[in-house]
Amino acid sequence: MAQHFVAPEFHLLVTELKETPRTGWVKRGIPNPESIGDHTFSSTLLACDFARAVGRDPQEISYFMQNHDQPEVKAGDVSPHCGVSAGEKEKREIEAAQYLADLSGNPLIISMFLEYQDKQTWRAKIGNDADKLDPLTQAIRYARLYPEKREALEDFWPYAHDRLITDVGFRYFDNVHKIWEKPSI
Repeated sequence: MAQHFVAPEFHLLVTELKETPRTGWVKRGIPNPESIGDHTFSSTLLACDFARAVGRDPQEISYFMQNHDQPEVKAGDVSPHCGVSAGEKEKREIEAAQYLADLSGNPLIISMFLEYQDKQTWRAKIGNDADKLDPLTQAIRYARLYPEKREALEDFWPYAHDRLITDVGFRYFDNVHKIWEKPSI
């Protein structure tokens, strides 16, 4: 097996995601919002649980999910409210994923990103749902911490629901939505 050189420049760049706040929370005025790295961690855990729930190996989706938002370090965390078309966002992210693959010497970065974008494999479907559902648990946390922000967080629910693909994702949505609907969250 060939040795692979690990590029420190790659790690210096992608670890910026640990300090890059997520756009959706910033736009809603959430104090000290989670970072892209925080979201990657949480959505990876959720995807692993979803994989286990459907009889798949959680380890198989773990690395996949750890990479799903890496292109945002170059392309930015573009949310639906940023005024960037879906086509332009995809173009930026594909270019960023290719840049990261080249920088790291790891072609899996671009292939996994394209797999994620295509939403055809079980990993991409479960990963998509975990990525869309993780913000809902975060919205509940923020609504508890900042009750005055609850109304600003309402639009996460239909956005996530309309983009879900899997049965496990829809079941999770129903359960987490019940928590949101409780008057005392």
